[in-house]
Amino acid sequence: MIPYFSFKCNDKSAIALELFSTVESVPVHRHEFQEFVLITKGSCIHRYKDISMPLIPGDVFLIPSHQEHAYTIETPVSMYNCQFYPEKIADWWHGQFGGLLSDLTGPEDSSPISPADLNRQNIIHLSVEDAERVQTMLEIMRQEQTEQGFAYEQVKQDYLNLILIIISRARLRQFAASPGLENPRAEMIAAAQRFIEDNLAEPIDFSAYARTHNISPGYFRTIFKSSTGLPPVEYLNRLRIVRAIEYLKDETLSMNDVSAAVGIYDANYFSRLFRKIIGFSPREFRKQAYKES
Repeated sequence: MIPYFSFKCNDKSAIALELFSTVESVPVHRHEFQEFVLITKGSCIHRYKDISMPLIPGDVFLIPSHQEHAYTIETPVSMYNCQFYPEKIADWWHGQFGGLLSDLTGPEDSSPISPADLNRQNIIHLSVEDAERVQTMLEIMRQEQTEQGFAYEQVKQDYLNLILIIISRARLRQFAASPGLENPRAEMIAAAQRFIEDNLAEPIDFSAYARTHNISPGYFRTIFKSSTGLPPVEYLNRLRIVRAIEYLKDETLSMNDVSAAVGIYDANYFSRLFRKIIGFSPREFRKQAYKES
C-alpha cells in the first residue's frame, strides 16, 4: 500500500509551506492535496509517471492530488514544498486558477528523448530572476505561517496566486509555440539531442550543426527550445552538469578528469558553471556527498 503523506499545516489558508533540506531519499508516496516543488540547491532524482528525472536548482513542477512520486537523494538537496487544497482556498479560486493548474500538469511533448528534457515530467525551469522572486515569496509565506500575524492566511493565499502566475508565464515562454514544427523538424531535433549525448565530451558548434542540416542557426535555436524547453547551449550545459554529478561519485576521478569527461576543458569554468547551476562548487558537492554517506 502506497502511503499518503499528511498535510503540514492546520490553519485556514489551506496552504502549507515546508523548506526541505536532506540527504535522505523520500520513498514512493502520494497525498490528497496538490503540491508544487521548487529546487533551490543541490540535485536529486525525481520519480514520477514511471520516469526518473534529474532535478537541479530552478526546476519547479506541480504534483496533482493522489499521484505517486518519490525522490532518490544521493547528495545534499534543498527544496520548497508548497502544499495546497484548491477547493478550500476560496469559492472563486478554482474558477480563476483551475485551468492554470491543468496547464501546469499537462505534458508539452509525449515523446521525450533525453534526461535533459524538462517536459518529461512537465517541469518548468525558471530563470535566475524568476527563481529568486519565487523563493523570496515562498520564504515570506513560510514566515507568515510561523508568526501568524494579522491576515496571515490571506497573505499566504495572495502569494500563492502570484507564484502560480509567475510559473505559468515561465511555462508559456519555455514552451512557446513555434510555427512550422512539422514531423521532419521534430525528427531533426531528436537527432540533435542524440548527437549532443553522443558527443558530450567534444566541442559542439550549434551554428555549424544547423547549417549542416540546411537550416538557419536562429530557426534551429527556436525549434530546439520549443521542443526541449531550453535553448541548445543551456540544454548542453544542463546535460553536462547532470552527467558530471554521476562522475563526481567516483572519487578516483580528479576535477580535471570530470570536467574533461563532459566536454569542458577549463576546470575553473567548469567549477563556475557547476556552482551556477547546482549551488555548490563541484568540490563542495563531492565533499558533502561523502560526508553524509
